[in-house]
Amino acid sequence: MKDILDKDLGIVSFYLVAFRKISRAYQEFQLKALDGYDLSPNEIVVLSSLDTVSTASQIAQDYDVSKALLSRSVKLLKEKGYIVSTISEQDKREQDLALTEEGRVVADVIAEANRNFYEKIARGIEGNSLNVVTMMLKVLMSNLDIGG
Repeated sequence: MKDILDKDLGIVSFYLVAFRKISRAYQEFQLKALDGYDLSPNEIVVLSSLDTVSTASQIAQDYDVSKALLSRSVKLLKEKGYIVSTISEQDKREQDLALTEEGRVVADVIAEANRNFYEKIARGIEGNSLNVVTMMLKVLMSNLDIGG
């Protein structure tokens, strides 16, 4: 039994190291694609999220970023002219966020960088392999009681 456990721990350790390396590579890929825009990784998260989510609270929840850090990113993006905010009709404590025209341009650059990264990372993966990996990741996140 100990041999099986040691082998499984080695595999899990490999997964964790791989996730960290992939995450770092993704962040570096985005920053390189956005060279000249002077954006932090969290600002990139905000800009790339505004097509599907409109509040900072939801972005913080979806991407597991602190509200304080996200609030700072929103403030900087507003100063750069990439987003605007209005008070939410549903919850007066919340701000609805939207891209400006200039912000839309940057969000499109981010979307293109994401597509390029996804194509690169998925190269050589065929058939049902992505479904198997997706199922495995869902189980790992479920075991840790984290959504995904």
